[in-house]
Amino acid sequence: MGLSLENAYAKWRRKYVRTYKNGLYVYYKDEKDGGSEMTCSEAHGYGMLISVLKRNREDFDGFFRYYVSWKNKNGLMQWQQKESGSDKFVPGDEGGENCATDGDIDIATALFLASKVWGKDDYYQAACDLAGSIWEHCFNHSTYLPLLGDWTEPGDKEYDLTRPSDFILSGFLLFYYEDKERQQYWGRVVNAIINACQYQLSLNPKTGLIADFLKLDRKSKKYKPVTGEVLEDKHDGDYNWNSCRVPWRLGHYYMLTKDKRLKPILDTQSNFFQVVLRSGSNSDESPIRAGYHLNGKSFVDYSDMAFNAPVSFLFWVLKAQSPLDQIMAYIDKDEDGTYFGETIAMLCFLQAHVPY
Repeated sequence: MGLSLENAYAKWRRKYVRTYKNGLYVYYKDEKDGGSEMTCSEAHGYGMLISVLKRNREDFDGFFRYYVSWKNKNGLMQWQQKESGSDKFVPGDEGGENCATDGDIDIATALFLASKVWGKDDYYQAACDLAGSIWEHCFNHSTYLPLLGDWTEPGDKEYDLTRPSDFILSGFLLFYYEDKERQQYWGRVVNAIINACQYQLSLNPKTGLIADFLKLDRKSKKYKPVTGEVLEDKHDGDYNWNSCRVPWRLGHYYMLTKDKRLKPILDTQSNFFQVVLRSGSNSDESPIRAGYHLNGKSFVDYSDMAFNAPVSFLFWVLKAQSPLDQIMAYIDKDEDGTYFGETIAMLCFLQAHVPY
């Protein structure tokens, strides 16, 4: 990014924060992409987290109003909005009224943080209400792992799936302390996620990489990497555009708690990516590729900020200074950022320095 945090934030805000009616949203594409889709709940959760971590209450309230206007019948944010005629937004075509779990987790987390920063009761009550909806509609109540969204039902093949990019442990930790009504459940969620991560390490002890989607094996009661396409594409069982966020999400929880149960998988991931960095050329592009099989073999020949920023956060948390300096040099040279990578990078930088 090559900018100070303040300048990077100002650039990010100019590029992605937009107005709709009396609210704000995060535009989640590049102009050249075309199409009518404008934003999604994932982007909105990121925007709310960034604004509260930057203590920008005016923006936060704008995002809050937009979120309230796009809640579905389950009290969760509709996952996608697109532009219809006369600049009017409507739900996206692919189940746009349903929710996607990670967006709501980040929104609730941001609301709890806002109630601590600005002390407004409205934020706290909204956060508790949303946490209740997340627990009721977005969790497997037997395994305590997140579902893909409120659209999965027992008996559906998708009901046995979980997406590790939704393993947002620092959010669930905040839920545990703030959502008193469901405190026991959030404690079980944290433990279940850590247990699942430990099992993934046992499956891939040389890399620590976790697949984009895991499926419950009903015989062993363990979640295992999926085989082939189950929701998005043939790489659903690989470390790809969902799980690239896992080193950051797990790393942030470890930063806050120093929970030793996560240290082995974080160390393994760190060691794997350090080897990748050392094996790279002297080009301006990071040798960390934008997609890996779980055995550590890449299946694409390019890099992306969305894969580099979470690894940089992991190095920072584990105090791996030399590889951190190396990967930050690549990140600073990256002028081809998109919404996904630049927004993740912004959150990584903010969460590294602003306490929960």
